[in-house]
Amino acid sequence: MLDKLIKKLQTHSGIESKKDIQSAAKTFSHSPFSELGKSAMLGDDAAVIPQQSGLLLMASEGISPSLVEKEPWFAGWSSVLVNISDITAMGGKPIALVNSIWSENDLEKHNKILSGMSFACEKFNVPMVGGHSNQKSPYFALSVSILGLIEGPILSSRFADSGDELWIIANKDGYFFKDYPFWDAATKASATLLKKHFSLIPFLAKKNIIHAAKDISMGGITGTAVMFAESAGKKIIIDIEKIERPKGVPEFEWLTCFPSYGFLCAIKPDKANFLKDALRPYDELICCHIGNFKNGNSSVYIKNQNGEELLWEEDTPLTGFTHIN
Repeated sequence: MLDKLIKKLQTHSGIESKKDIQSAAKTFSHSPFSELGKSAMLGDDAAVIPQQSGLLLMASEGISPSLVEKEPWFAGWSSVLVNISDITAMGGKPIALVNSIWSENDLEKHNKILSGMSFACEKFNVPMVGGHSNQKSPYFALSVSILGLIEGPILSSRFADSGDELWIIANKDGYFFKDYPFWDAATKASATLLKKHFSLIPFLAKKNIIHAAKDISMGGITGTAVMFAESAGKKIIIDIEKIERPKGVPEFEWLTCFPSYGFLCAIKPDKANFLKDALRPYDELICCHIGNFKNGNSSVYIKNQNGEELLWEEDTPLTGFTHIN
């Protein structure tokens, strides 16, 4: 009788599913915070994080299922990158990541996702401290969440005000990843350069040069500007002819891509020279004034030498997260 019970226990679906964790255990460091000893080693029900002083940030990103299925390594890489960008846009620094992966019975593809995440964690020096794996799913899906810390001023997009200038900071030293609207300026960059780039926004916040910002997301420059206007409750006028872009990149593609390192920032006009001076050592970074915030209903207008046209207005909400309480 006992041997039959043991056999059933050994093959129970609940215990069998735990074997899916082995791939992650082979990929990520078991001691992300070695200074905390055994208490912080992975494998418990939750990760132990070193004590922090300051405000904590949390963010989460889901990756397009088609990208996960067709480009698993790049999807894993991107899932870490976009989360770090979100923390940076708030003026913070990343502390730790967790992930959830659903995959079909395809261990090779599953491991490529893990490998992409691991590569990014090493590049950005941010540990993966937990997650969930399901290798018996009828589909591929990936989501990653991040914990961050703010030690200086918060760069809420709601802090943008009338009279502020809208600036872009973005890396032009990259290339489009295949036929995706993804400007890859990071996978081949050195870890040292990435660290310098992603520390710039918090540095500029501490120096009170930037007081509001947003990460340029998959909505691109114009889509992110819409979200900026929506949360700030201001009118934004963008001069399309002032937007610098990498050589050979068409206008529409640059306006609508995810630049991998790109931020829209609000600054006071008297801070412009300080901003340019701070970025002068970085020839690879675009730093240009592209528009202005004005009083009025939340809206975005695009102008060039021929005139000005409405791109978006408050009556047609985009995210629904507005300036109104």
